[in-house]
Amino acid sequence: MLPLIAGIVVGAVAVVAVNNRKEIKEKVIEGASLAKEKALDVQKTVTTKVESLKKKKDIPVEKEITNDK
Repeated sequence: MLPLIAGIVVGAVAVVAVNNRKEIKEKVIEGASLAKEKALDVQKTVTTKVESLKKKKDIPVEKEITNDK
């Protein structure tokens, strides 16, 4: 009985997906575009942080950090 119910559910989902394929395609494209924008933003932030750390590394350190235990 369970395989019959699962088959009906899968079939219904397939029918709904086929009937709404244009909307689904638009949502996927919109999501991919948003993900690309976020990835570029993260890349820009990381690049800025790395450059900042490189500049700090070039500054001479007056105190030496030691690990006293």
